[in-house]
Amino acid sequence: MTRLPAVRRLYFAVVCLLVPVAVYAQAPPEMGWLGVSIAEVNEELADRLGSIFGPAAGTGVQVVDVLKDGPAEAAGLKRGDVIVRVDAQPIWDVRQLQRTVRAQPINRRVVLSVLRETSRVSVPVTVGPMPLAAKAQLAGERLGFVVREVEGAAAGQLPAPVRVVIAFVDPDSPASRAGIQPQDTIIRVNDQPIQDLEGFARALWRSQKSAALVVERRGAPAPISVTLQLPR
Repeated sequence: MTRLPAVRRLYFAVVCLLVPVAVYAQAPPEMGWLGVSIAEVNEELADRLGSIFGPAAGTGVQVVDVLKDGPAEAAGLKRGDVIVRVDAQPIWDVRQLQRTVRAQPINRRVVLSVLRETSRVSVPVTVGPMPLAAKAQLAGERLGFVVREVEGAAAGQLPAPVRVVIAFVDPDSPASRAGIQPQDTIIRVNDQPIQDLEGFARALWRSQKSAALVVERRGAPAPISVTLQLPR
């Protein structure tokens, strides 16, 4: 598997959380969510943890940010915490934490084992449902892009219509190879009009082997159609 450079790994961990998902269901499935932005433990942090907690403490996942009003904030998780265990399950990296949390039933209480400064602490947290925006990011992640919902002013239209816009494209991805660019506006997926993140997520989750996107691009004389093969 090709590894992303550090900056791109962090970006995808924060926004998309880098987890393989099934995109063939009729609607985005319910998945557990903590409400944190996370990143791998780097070498410098691993060395510091090892010097404080012992050689076996150089693994886990670092909390980069705690999202407002999320389960983690309510539980008292803090920026800089390193999550090393969920209940009895040791945590080694970002992907494993994501899989573990997303597999939890909604409203289930789990206990996070956390390294915080010079202390080991236990943080009970109630797993919440993943918000729509995060589900939409997961839908686009397998193709290598991040989306966001913006209000775009259109002549004669009040209120301003909502658009789903490409915010980031992984240079080594199906989306990049197909010519998708940041700031492209997605107007159709598999012949379904896209008016918001929910519609985008549902349309892409229905895709099986490929996804046909129609995008509008600033300066282009007409909408651009691309077909992206879904990774197996």
